[in-house]
Amino acid sequence: MTSYRWTHHRVCDASGNDRTGRVPIYMWWIASAAAEETLQGGPMVSAFLKLFETHLSDSDRHWLRWRGDMAESAEMRRAYSGLYGRFFARALMTHHLGFSRFLSLKRNGRDLGSPFPRVCRVSGGDIPDWIAWDERHQRFALCEAKGSLTAADFLEPGCPKCVQDGKSQFDRVDVLNSPNQLIRPARWVAATRWATDKRKGEPVTVLWDPPVDGVSFSKPEAERHRSLMTRAWLRSIAPRMGWNDDEDLLSSDRGREAVVIRAEPGTIHEDWPLDEDEPHFLAPPRQAADSPVEEAGASDWVLEESAGELRGLEIYSDPGLLSPPNSEDAVHEGAYIAVLVSGMGIRAIRSAEDLAALHEAREVARDHKEPAMLLGLPLGLDPAAPSKGTVWLDGAGMAPQGQLAVFDLRRIEFKAYEPSAWV
Repeated sequence: MTSYRWTHHRVCDASGNDRTGRVPIYMWWIASAAAEETLQGGPMVSAFLKLFETHLSDSDRHWLRWRGDMAESAEMRRAYSGLYGRFFARALMTHHLGFSRFLSLKRNGRDLGSPFPRVCRVSGGDIPDWIAWDERHQRFALCEAKGSLTAADFLEPGCPKCVQDGKSQFDRVDVLNSPNQLIRPARWVAATRWATDKRKGEPVTVLWDPPVDGVSFSKPEAERHRSLMTRAWLRSIAPRMGWNDDEDLLSSDRGREAVVIRAEPGTIHEDWPLDEDEPHFLAPPRQAADSPVEEAGASDWVLEESAGELRGLEIYSDPGLLSPPNSEDAVHEGAYIAVLVSGMGIRAIRSAEDLAALHEAREVARDHKEPAMLLGLPLGLDPAAPSKGTVWLDGAGMAPQGQLAVFDLRRIEFKAYEPSAWV
């Protein structure tokens, strides 16, 4: 079973809905967001490889709660709040809103094509964190992440202060389709009020959209912009995947270096070298003694109490987002352009020597309980193809269709896609 924790969750959208409920946050969502941030030039892997092992509370396995007070000093608490805020925001907007192809906005924005579309700064101050592609509505979305240890207004009437601060950042940029044509993207803030062992409040996540509603593109325009965003996203991850640019990653020659990954569904194997009495990386959480799920049937509680007012919102047409995950029934197998992420850094898997190093890293991870991940970009990705939202999600990892896949290296089998090419 995939590890998850619960949060109180509030959604305020441009249609006038302001609703709350409780939702599970899957830990593979966060690992995937952190991995993508790392490939795009963010903090190195030590920031998230042991995230769940060393920072999540081991006394409360129900709520999303951090151990101690998140960090010893106020400076470190602010740093972790900002870093983890980005991870959780990306995860919420990816899986709750269907956003993809996140691109960090630099100091003055960035070009998405050549030379348009373009995000341009128009005034001083902080600007949004990302621009992303909203597949459900065929449009761009500006996105901002916020995190707070002290806010008390996340569930109060009106807009939380940190969310309001985030919304003000959207007015500091324009999105242009040409020198004289403005694009009106959606504008979403994702915020998290953290809970810790020391601060006994419960965690809250917020997705906030008003007052601006985006405008969808026509089908031909959407295909063009989706392709441009995908290529820009590929350029952002290519260097750390061991390649120069999007053309390299999309080349038909990549089959010569691709890796076939096979992931079995199910819980940790009986011979898994981990102590089940100790917290460890991506361990299935144990229910807190006062967990509402233990007080009633899990399915009844989730459907009738947990989801609360969130049921019926457009973004939760898939009820799976409002209830704990189920294990997969089928094996996942796919061909990927792959990279190893371990405590030693990032290593592209491009040769027989790299594949041998991958086997060695897996044995070290299994024997010494050192977490390591294998990240994979699906071979044969079509930049113009819409995302279907299909996700294989289980204890071994997460493989969204047409997006970056993330696997626990200890839990998978792998081989060269074309072994003869590596001889």
